[in-house]
Amino acid sequence: MTRLDAQFHPSRTTAGCRRRLISLGVLAMLATVQAQAQVQDAAPAATEQPVTQDPAAAPENIVVVTGFRASLNSALTTKKNSDGIVDVIKAEDIAKFPDANLAESLQRVPGVALARGDGGEGKQITVRGLNAGFTRVRINGIEGVAATGASDINGSTNRGRGFDFSVFASELFNSLEVRKTSEAAIEEGSLGATVDLRTARPFDYKGRTASIGGQAFYNELSRKTQPRVTALLSDRWDTDYGKFGALISGAFSKRRATEEGYEAVAILSASDDGGFCSPLGATPQNPANNAVKGITPAACGFGVPRTSNPAAYNAVLGRTDNFGGTVATPAAGSGAFHPRIPRFRRSQTDYERTGLTSAFQWRPKSGTELNLDLMYGKFANERYDNYISAISFGRTMAQANGKPQTSILESNFNGNGSWDYGRFNGVDVRTEGLLDVYTTKFRQHVLSGSHKFSDTVKLNFLHGTSDSNLNEPMRATVQFDAPNVNGFSWDFRDNRNVPTMNFGIDVSNPNSFSFGPQEADGTVHGQFVGRYLDTRNKLKTTEANVSWELNDRLTLRSGYSARKNDWRSVEIGSGGNGLALPGGVTMADISRQISGFGRGLGGSGVPTSWAAVDLDKFRAVYDIECHCARVPGSEYAVLNQANRGVEEKIDAVFGMLDFNYDLLGIGWRGNVGVRGVETTATSTALINVNGSLQPNTGVKKYRDWLPALNLTAQLPKDVFLRFSAGKTLSRPEYLDLAPSATVAHTTQSVSIGNPDLDPIRARTYDVQAEWYYAKSAMISLGYFHKDINSFIQTVSERAPYSSLGLPNALLEFGGCSLTGTPVCPVLPDTTVVVSRKVNTPGGPLRGLEFNLQAPFSFLPGMWSNFGLLANYTHVKSKITYITRVDNPNTPANELLTQKANFTGLSPRAHNLTLYYEDAKFSARVSAARRSSYLLAVLGDVNGHDFTVVDGATNVDFSLSYNLTPNLRLSLEGQNLNDTPLRYGRDTQRNDTLLYVHSGRSFVLGANYKF
Repeated sequence: MTRLDAQFHPSRTTAGCRRRLISLGVLAMLATVQAQAQVQDAAPAATEQPVTQDPAAAPENIVVVTGFRASLNSALTTKKNSDGIVDVIKAEDIAKFPDANLAESLQRVPGVALARGDGGEGKQITVRGLNAGFTRVRINGIEGVAATGASDINGSTNRGRGFDFSVFASELFNSLEVRKTSEAAIEEGSLGATVDLRTARPFDYKGRTASIGGQAFYNELSRKTQPRVTALLSDRWDTDYGKFGALISGAFSKRRATEEGYEAVAILSASDDGGFCSPLGATPQNPANNAVKGITPAACGFGVPRTSNPAAYNAVLGRTDNFGGTVATPAAGSGAFHPRIPRFRRSQTDYERTGLTSAFQWRPKSGTELNLDLMYGKFANERYDNYISAISFGRTMAQANGKPQTSILESNFNGNGSWDYGRFNGVDVRTEGLLDVYTTKFRQHVLSGSHKFSDTVKLNFLHGTSDSNLNEPMRATVQFDAPNVNGFSWDFRDNRNVPTMNFGIDVSNPNSFSFGPQEADGTVHGQFVGRYLDTRNKLKTTEANVSWELNDRLTLRSGYSARKNDWRSVEIGSGGNGLALPGGVTMADISRQISGFGRGLGGSGVPTSWAAVDLDKFRAVYDIECHCARVPGSEYAVLNQANRGVEEKIDAVFGMLDFNYDLLGIGWRGNVGVRGVETTATSTALINVNGSLQPNTGVKKYRDWLPALNLTAQLPKDVFLRFSAGKTLSRPEYLDLAPSATVAHTTQSVSIGNPDLDPIRARTYDVQAEWYYAKSAMISLGYFHKDINSFIQTVSERAPYSSLGLPNALLEFGGCSLTGTPVCPVLPDTTVVVSRKVNTPGGPLRGLEFNLQAPFSFLPGMWSNFGLLANYTHVKSKITYITRVDNPNTPANELLTQKANFTGLSPRAHNLTLYYEDAKFSARVSAARRSSYLLAVLGDVNGHDFTVVDGATNVDFSLSYNLTPNLRLSLEGQNLNDTPLRYGRDTQRNDTLLYVHSGRSFVLGANYKF
C-alpha cells in the first residue's frame, strides 16, 4: 500500500492564457493515472520534507486545518517560507494523519522511497537513494531511534541507526517535515535527510478540543478483522500566572499481518558444502569412502546408493560462471548455482501497537514559553513462521550428511545460466516452526522553551532523552526431518518467481517426519534452536542557542549542543538435537496442519497444506525455553554470547547568519554558517578467550567542520530559486563498530567488527526552482549532487578459521565439541567466509526531482474540487565497491572493484495522486512506483555480484464523508494490487531468493469531534 501526495501553496493567480496552458499539461498527467496503477516494475516512491521550527514560536491561536486539501495548503505554505529545501506533511484533522503509517505518508515526498517490512507495512525510508541508516529522525526536536524485529530474509532484527516507523501510530503526530539540505543550526549525522516529527500541543488548538475515533482493519490473506482506536483531549486556560495548556492523546491497534511465499535462503554453487553425490564409477569419487558414514564406491551413505545421472551430474558440475559456460571436465568448475534451502513460508505476525503522548505549555508573559512533551510507545509482536523445505542442499557431510549424499537425476538450465529444474534422490526434507516474541518500548521526554531578553535577543533551549528498548525474550525454532527422501524436485521453468516443488513424500502426514537424536553416522532427525536478545538505544540531548537581530536584514545565531548516544546489545543462543521423544508420544501429538496455503502464489506445485510444528504441544513434552539442565541443549551458550556496546559523545558548536535583502528587484534570503563537531566513540564487546569472557575495547575520535549555505531568491510571479551547499557526515552503524567476532555454523561464516571505522563524509549541492503559479498550486524542478568521499562496505573472503587469530573456544556452541560428539560444524581447519566492514572509496550521487501540486480550480462546477499531485525522482550513483579479496594481506591496488549504485537506491521513483474534496466528501487514489534496487553487494566469494530487489507498484485509495460537522466516516483500501516482494540473486542469472506477498487490506472507520 502506498500513497502519494504533494503539497500546495497559496499564491497569486496567473493570467488566463498561462492557466489554460497549465491546465492542458495537468489533464495530460491525469490521463496517466489509470495506466500508472497497472505497472508492476517499480515500488514506493517519494514523499515530502519537513521544516525545523523554533520550539517556542507557536502563534497565540492556531486553528487546526481540516481536510486533505487544507493540509496540503498548510504544508505548501511552510515549504514556501523555508530557507532550505524542505517538504512538509500536515495532519488533515485532529488526530488524523493522511495515512495509517508515517512511512507511507513520507513516500509522497519527492526523492523518498519506502521499504516495507513483514506483512507489507511501511517500515523504513530511503531518501535520494540513501537508505535509512543515512537519515536522522527527530521527535519533538531530539533524535530518536526505534528498533524492532523482522524475519531473517527481510533484514532480521534492526539494531542500527535506521528509524523504524512501524513502531508508532500516525495519529500521534500532527506534522512531518523532511529537510534535504544541511544547515549549521541543524544537528549533523544525516547524509540523506533530517526528518522532524512533532506531536500535538495544546496551543495548537483554539480551546478545549476532543476527538475519538475507531476503525476496523481487514486483510484478505489473514482473513481477520481487528480494531484501531484513537483519542485526543486538549484544553488551555488564561490565569493570573499566564497561559497554560495541557494535552493527552492515545492510539491503540491490533493487527495480524500474514505473508506467504518462497525462499531460497541463499544461492550456492554445486561445489559448496562438499558437492553432490557422484555417479557410480565417477572419478574423482565424491564423497570419499568413510566406514562410519557408510560411504563406499556404490553408496554415499547408509541406505543412500549412488544414483546420480552422469550427464546431469556433469552438466551441473561443469558450470563455471554466471553465464552458463562449461568446461571439459567437471573438476575444473565450481558448479551451477542452486537454492541453499528451497522452501515455502507462511509468516503470521500478531502485533499490538500502543502510543501515548502528553504535552504541557506555559506562557507566563509575552516572549517567554516553556514546553514539556512526553511520549510513550509500545510495539508488541508475536511472529510465527512455518516452513516446508529441502534442507540437505545447505548441509555439509560433517554437519549432517547433507549435500554429498544427494544424487542429481535431472537438470536443466535457462539461457541466463540459471539452474531452473532439478530432480534428486537422497534429499533431507524438513518442516520447521519458529516463534519470535519481541517488544519495542519507546520513552521520550523533552523540555524546551524560549525567552526574549529584548526585542532583538532571544534564547532557545532544549533538554531531552529518548530511550528505545527492543527485548526479545524468546525466539524458539523446532525442526522435524525426513532424511534421504527420493524424488524431490524444483522447477522454475513455468514461473521464475515461485517454483513447483515435489517433496517426494506426503508432507501433510506428520508420520513422514521424525524427531530424535542424531545417529552415529551423522543423520539428523530434527533439532531446536533458541535465542535471547536485548537492544537498547538511549540518546540524550542538551542544547542552547542565542539569536541576535542585528537589524531588519541580519540575524546572528550561535549555539552549543552536547549529545550522548548509548547503544547496548546482548544476544545469547541455545539449541541442540540430542532429545528423543518419550514413549507413547507420536509425531502427530506434536504437530498441527498448515492449511489454505498458496492463495495468490499460483502454480499446482505449491502445497496447500503440510504437517507443521506445534510449538505449544512440543514444549509440553520438552520445555526448550526453560534454558536449564533439565532439558539438555536448552542451556544458554553463555561463552558464545554477543555482548556489545557503543557510547558516542558528540559536542557541537555553530555560528550562523540569517539574511534578508532586496537587490535588483529580487528578494534574497537565507543563511550561511559553520558547525564544528567532535565525536568520541568508545566500542566494547565481550570475547570468548580460552573459555572466559574478556572485554575488547576500541576508541575512535574525530573532529569535523561542516559549513552550510542556503540561499533563496524570490523572483516576480511567485518564482523561487533555491541553492544550497554544505559538508555533512553519517556515522557508522553501531553493530559495525563493535569489536566483536561471531561464528555462524549453518552458513560457515565469521563476522568481525571494526571500531576504527571512519564516518561517511560528503559535499552536497542542491539547486531547485519553484513556481507557485496559482492559489494552492506549485510546480518545481530540482537537481542535487553529493560527492561522497568514503563508504562503508562489507568485504568477504575465504580463509581457514585458524588463520583469523580467534580462539577455538568461540566455535563451541549449543553443546557441540571440537573433539567429542556432536562435532561442531565449523572446526579450526574449516575454510569459512570472513566478513569485515571497511572504509572503501565512495563516489558521486546525483539526481533530478520534479514535483507538481495542481488543484483543478480552473474547471467549472464540481470539477474544480479535483486535484492532482505528482512527483518524479531520477537518481544515479557510482559507488566503488570491493567485490573480491583473496586474502587479508592483498594490497589495495590488487583488489577487484566494481562501480554500481548505492544499496537501496532506486534509479526511478514517482508518485501520482488524484483527489476530490468538497465540503462533505473526500476521495483520493494513489499509485507509488519504485524501480529495482541493489539490496546487497556480494562480491565473488560465493560467485554472485548483487542481490537485487525487483521494482514494484503500490496502489491505494481513501474515502471519507462528513455525516455531520462532528462525525466523519471513512473507508480505505491499501495495497490494492497485492504487490509482491521479490529478491533476485545475481544480475545475470536473476535467481529467485525471495518471493512473498501479504494481501490487500481495507479499513472502515469513524471519527467524532467534540
